[in-house]
Amino acid sequence: MPEHEVITLLKRLVSIPSVNPGHTDDVSVSGEMRLAEYLAEWLEARGFALSWDMVEPGRPNLIASYGPDTPKHTLLLESHLDTVGEDGMTIKPFDPLVREGRIYGRGACDTKGPMAAALCAFRPPVLERLAEAGVRLLFVGAMGEEKGNIGAERLVEQGWSADEAIILEPTELAAVNGHKGIFWFQLTVHGISAHGSNPDRGRSAILGMMQVIDQLQKQIARKREQCANTEMGLPTLNIGFIEGGTAVNVVPNRCTIEVDRRLVIGESGEQTRKEIREVLQRLADRGVIQSYDLETIKEGPPFRTAPESALIGRFDRVCREFNVTPRMESAAWYSDAGAISRICSSVVVFGPGSIKQAHTNDEYIVMDELLKGHDILARYLERFAEEMENMQGDR
Repeated sequence: MPEHEVITLLKRLVSIPSVNPGHTDDVSVSGEMRLAEYLAEWLEARGFALSWDMVEPGRPNLIASYGPDTPKHTLLLESHLDTVGEDGMTIKPFDPLVREGRIYGRGACDTKGPMAAALCAFRPPVLERLAEAGVRLLFVGAMGEEKGNIGAERLVEQGWSADEAIILEPTELAAVNGHKGIFWFQLTVHGISAHGSNPDRGRSAILGMMQVIDQLQKQIARKREQCANTEMGLPTLNIGFIEGGTAVNVVPNRCTIEVDRRLVIGESGEQTRKEIREVLQRLADRGVIQSYDLETIKEGPPFRTAPESALIGRFDRVCREFNVTPRMESAAWYSDAGAISRICSSVVVFGPGSIKQAHTNDEYIVMDELLKGHDILARYLERFAEEMENMQGDR
């Protein structure tokens, strides 16, 4: 029995290393260019027009377009090209292994499996039907998702837009219609150095930071009490890194933390930054800290697509066609959907595979789920084409 085209394509994608340079120093496996070049050839052979954006040297966004230049409707499918590193893996990361109904390899789940499922859904008859109905189909291979969603942010900066967007990630075939935003920041508190035998002559930045952390924890506790958004969960704060002092016998004049703050609908990075500054300024005015520096590492908005939207409704109906119980979820993690939601009002994150297998030392995707995800995406495009054709007929 011949191998399914999705499995063949996924094995090829896994065999092309595309490790985010932030996860490796090995130039033989780092960067997205090799994968982008393969995808460009694959898409061009199917009639897509290509646009390249070299975001960083050797690290492109690949934008492929099929359909009219002045469309009535634009549908965007986006998948990131980069993977995390291969250190510590217990399998060969770029030599795909098929075993016991699974495909193993770096990126098999996150997110080359969902990418392969979507790419093989781009069947010529459906592409033609979409184009004739005035639909422009965009496929974006975005660089830099694993270290800051750089490629997706670049799309926003360049003014790309769409009416609906499907962000390809492993969601266990759930339609994720919302997830939290992020505000990552670095905070440095300054004190006054003194000899450790006379600490009263100085001002400890570490002791000052302890009070800063206490106030930030109280602030997020109040936020959680006030938050009514139970669907997306509650806002969170995690102190992920701390560093301070120079020696055991020196009063520390500096302490730094890095913080992961997760935002829910109604919160923004700008407002959160302002609230954190208010905490810091109160402590500075009381003399608890000498001064402070607050720097943003990364911020991205939360997103939510209404359950009654056409996008979510189609996924609901198509999943039922394949006896997959429709599941609509909100997530605590962050993806390119946060950025894309700024240029598209109707966004969903969807794909085969489980986030539990992403970044693991034996990363894999279950083949049955991979094929089911492909079937759902292929039928989704067919149903979308039918809907657009009917809209044309009603005019």
